[in-house]
Amino acid sequence: MHQILLVDDESYVIDDLEISFPWDEYRIERIHKAYSGMQALSILDGQTVDIVITDISMPVMNGLELIRQIKAARPNLPCILLTGYAEFEYAKQATKHGVVEYLLKPLDVEKLAACLEKTVLSIEEQIRRALSYEQAMNSFREHLPSLKDRLLNQLIEGNRYAEDALNDKLQHYHLPFHAEGEVQLVLVRLEEHFTRHTTSSLQLFEYAVTNIACELFNTASHTWHCRDRYDYLVFLLKPAGPGANVDASPESNRSEQPMKQNQGLTHLSLQLHHNVNEYLKGGISVILSQKGTLQHDIRDMYEQALSALKKQVGNGTGYFLSLQESYRPLSIRSLHILYEPPTFNHLLETGQWKVFKERLHRIEAGYGTLPEQTEEHLDEIQIILLSAFHYIAHKNHALLSDLVGNERVPRGPFRSVSQLTDWAENMLDRLRMKLEEQSLDEQHDVIHQIKTFVSANLHCLSLQSIADHVCLHPVYVSKLFKQFQGISLSEYILSVKMELALYLLNHSQDKVYEISDKLGYANSQYFIKVFRDKFGMTPQDYREQ
Repeated sequence: MHQILLVDDESYVIDDLEISFPWDEYRIERIHKAYSGMQALSILDGQTVDIVITDISMPVMNGLELIRQIKAARPNLPCILLTGYAEFEYAKQATKHGVVEYLLKPLDVEKLAACLEKTVLSIEEQIRRALSYEQAMNSFREHLPSLKDRLLNQLIEGNRYAEDALNDKLQHYHLPFHAEGEVQLVLVRLEEHFTRHTTSSLQLFEYAVTNIACELFNTASHTWHCRDRYDYLVFLLKPAGPGANVDASPESNRSEQPMKQNQGLTHLSLQLHHNVNEYLKGGISVILSQKGTLQHDIRDMYEQALSALKKQVGNGTGYFLSLQESYRPLSIRSLHILYEPPTFNHLLETGQWKVFKERLHRIEAGYGTLPEQTEEHLDEIQIILLSAFHYIAHKNHALLSDLVGNERVPRGPFRSVSQLTDWAENMLDRLRMKLEEQSLDEQHDVIHQIKTFVSANLHCLSLQSIADHVCLHPVYVSKLFKQFQGISLSEYILSVKMELALYLLNHSQDKVYEISDKLGYANSQYFIKVFRDKFGMTPQDYREQ
């Protein structure tokens, strides 16, 4: 059974069509309806639709544009076009976009029936073909890039294959490599300029860098590439032979050939670094490994290149390093300023936002003085800061992602200390704003609780009982109330008591001493004195007046 999507901005057209047409005769069990192109795309994202029937003339997105977008995502989805225009140009455009049928309004039910019968039979034939060997091979070819990527990732992560099994896989995946063949590895990291972009943009940059690298390396080597679990680009290179090596002359003898190949890969790696900076306006760091065999050495080659890459930050333009050449050992030092008192947790707890920012600037300066500025130092800074941000959010009974937004919580590493401190300052500003808003709301709630408690407990009221009710210190309660209300708590309580006294004197038969008792005064004489001080007359005089 199949599902169909009807699209028309005139709702009565598809509503009538849904009711009047015998869909079940054509093995269509479910009908989806959309009244615009955007709504249709949304339905297609969430539903398994087998056929689309759409009007051509719709506002915002017409039927041809809708079909173009459908075909871009699902090229085999049959689309039938409805229109009131019997013009050749429309038919030509419809054919260009892969429309299976072009039906004119008002709709001829018999033509629609014939079209649906033909389309449904075609779909069912495609389903039968999908079970065939040819369809399986098409699926294999479609997934071949991801299969190659996965195999290379398995090899650099240390997965072992027997020689025959590995050679079979290499041959099956059309990779011109051999288990015992000599290879070299190039590891590439995109630096700060690229990582500031969105994930989708970063993937486009990775694709561009991969194309540039393959174009260069393919002049001298067979190339096999993948993206590793750190989002670095890995290129495995096998010399393509003297005829393909741009650095080898016909007169080169065999003893000169390895040296020529080494020089060629070094030159191409440097050219890759230059071209990416020149054409994509962003830096990459490139590590060229030592040589080794594919089956036995690839894991060690990758680990050495990875270690070298993590020991140095690219700082904008990136750098090139060949592990075939000797290079000095690193002098690693600790970034002590991260752990100086007061801690970041304490600064956030006590609301020392300015001091926190000053510490960030000192960290940036301290990082710049390190003899070796490594990726691990950046990881260390990020972990300490992110830990402090999580701490203060959780202490305020909230998730960090709820306070600052999920998109601000980093999911990957930073490529420079400036990028990291910029992020931290933005996080700090956002946290401060949200926590101060939350604190203000909580304080207003405390004031409301105090007022409610005062009104309900005038007969037995004290500062301590109010403080106990809101679970705060009495001194803080008095200070907070004065700050928000502009009068002291005792002045507010007096005003509430006097308002109630006036009401009781006017609207009840209670005697003065009874009113005094209800207001919580120890004796009526004191109540009379307070009343006279407030209104210039005794309660009895007020009642008689």
